[in-house]
Amino acid sequence: MFRLRIRDQYSNRVFMVGLIVVLGILLGALVAYQHRQIDFMEFVGLTEFRERPFLQVFMAMNPQQSVQLLFGLLRLVISLLPVAIFNSLPLFLILAVIPWGASRFIQTLYDVKDFKEAHQFLHRNVFGMHMLKPILIVKEGKIAVGAGDLHDRIGGRCFLIVYHDSAIVLENGGRLTRVVGPSLSFMRPHERIWGIVDLRPQRWPFSVSAMTKDGIPISCEADITFKIDDREKDEDGNVIVKAPVKKEIDAGKVTDAEIMAEMKKAGIAEPLPYTEEAVFRAATSIWIRIHQLDHPEQLRYWTGRVILGDVEGALRSILMDYRLDDLLRAPKPGQEKPREEIRQRLAEKLQKAFSVDNAIGARILQVNLGEFHVRDVQDVGIPDKVYSQWIQTWEAGWRQRAMVGQIEREEKLAQVQATQVRAQAEMVLTLTERIRPLVNDTNDVTSYLLAMRFIETLRWMAYDPFKRAFLPPEIIRTLDELDKALDRTIVRGTEKDEALDKIGRLLLDRGVK
Repeated sequence: MFRLRIRDQYSNRVFMVGLIVVLGILLGALVAYQHRQIDFMEFVGLTEFRERPFLQVFMAMNPQQSVQLLFGLLRLVISLLPVAIFNSLPLFLILAVIPWGASRFIQTLYDVKDFKEAHQFLHRNVFGMHMLKPILIVKEGKIAVGAGDLHDRIGGRCFLIVYHDSAIVLENGGRLTRVVGPSLSFMRPHERIWGIVDLRPQRWPFSVSAMTKDGIPISCEADITFKIDDREKDEDGNVIVKAPVKKEIDAGKVTDAEIMAEMKKAGIAEPLPYTEEAVFRAATSIWIRIHQLDHPEQLRYWTGRVILGDVEGALRSILMDYRLDDLLRAPKPGQEKPREEIRQRLAEKLQKAFSVDNAIGARILQVNLGEFHVRDVQDVGIPDKVYSQWIQTWEAGWRQRAMVGQIEREEKLAQVQATQVRAQAEMVLTLTERIRPLVNDTNDVTSYLLAMRFIETLRWMAYDPFKRAFLPPEIIRTLDELDKALDRTIVRGTEKDEALDKIGRLLLDRGVK
């Protein structure tokens, strides 16, 4: 199909050139005929038909006269042919000089080494292609076959094969004309590739240098996966993702087995999903990063704009919200790691920046972060004094935060202890009220023993100054008197039952409140 198509186009154009040559010769013959003033009827020997119309002559001639007329015409053409060719020489010279001059101009202008290559380039653009050459193959986001050739640098007619993983933007005369996805097609005259976009997912691991909130230079490894945007909005404004579409190719129309094999190899029947708007935005998202023509990183294309223009800046702004301790601390139970928290914040920020119809035409697929590292002073490139001052400032802030944290912990501990002492004091008051009936019963030795144990417990509690502050003054005075009475009784050798009796009665007399 493709070969028949280009042969038909080429044959039509060659026929037009041949027709021009024939018309030129006829024009030369007509000029010679008029110049020689030949009497046609006399030349062919039919003078009796000189004044009669041609139709009457044709109807009145017998077979012998018809043969005589044909031979006369042949002799006339043979006699006029040298003069006609001579008269057509200027036309032939023009038809030869113009292509030669144009080919020489192309060779000089575009620094073509071979004159034949320049002439073939001109011939293809004027008459068309008569075979499937030259071929320009685009795959994996670059020109795989034909890179640097004349039809790549200048443009023009060629057979174009775009694999399933690429899309291109064509331009003609400095104006972007169309977007070509995975397909087999032809480039038009003066049309050339302006930009190539890789449709495959792009994975960019890179290192980001940033400053923490407390001024410490750190570095972090980021891993971003993105691709050409394949989302679009329907009539209701809902965002939908284009699924891979399998094109149906009629093998009956592709009569060339070589082309059919190339189509299967290129995977043109199963192109990766994309939108023409996203491809156009990505191809035109070019930054001039360095103003040096020979610098390898002079231009920054759409992949670099995603990383340098958005991801790197967003990650730096997020890291400035954290201190170094926050980044390196172990997560608390139930909390996420700081790295995971930062990753989620970065992913949310990038999803908003690269929404549908974004300026670059990209879609973020995955965001990953590595470990955080403190950078050396040699890598940062700052004076040692400034770096030391940063470290001292960080240490001072760290000590201050540690001291504040310690004070807060001690305060919480004191509150817990105070709560415990209050609970114990309330328990003592409750037990004091409950022990009165036991002390009143003087005949029960068990009651006196229980009162003795209670008094000893109160005494040990009174030894703790922190707990002593929560006991009422009456209980403290009663404990002191009970303690003195107990000591005096034991020193005099009083019997245990008698000592307990006196202590119990003293407790009753004072009336613990």
